Amino acid sequence: MDYSLKTVSQLRPMLLGFRKQAGLTQEKVAQRLGISQQSYAAFEAHPEAASVDRLFRVLRLFAVEMRLSSAASAPATRSAAAKKRAAPTAAPAAAKRTAATGAAGKRAAPKPSAKPRKREDW
Repeated sequence: MDYSLKTVSQLRPMLLGFRKQAGLTQEKVAQRLGISQQSYAAFEAHPEAASVDRLFRVLRLFAVEMRLSSAASAPATRSAAAKKRAAPTAAPAAAKRTAATGAAGKRAAPKPSAKPRKREDW
């Protein structure tokens, strides 16, 4: 069966469905990948943050083949008027500069994360 993936938010339910279709628990998948169940659960909860290599490893485990196609080969779904309405408008250069650097003209410091994450190398 073919599934169309258009946004990263669709990845999580698809992975969950593939795992359940294979009759596997998160623990069994983790064992087969050689990682902890917690690491696999984190991957499944946020697959959009994972590397392509990790995604392919999991898909291979589920015997899922991935095919990519260009948008040009897909049938058009939006009218020209809808595309024109959705086109972004250009913001003034000063507004762009202020948003990126802050009012004082200095780059804003990145916000520190609440706690560092432990990552397994898989």
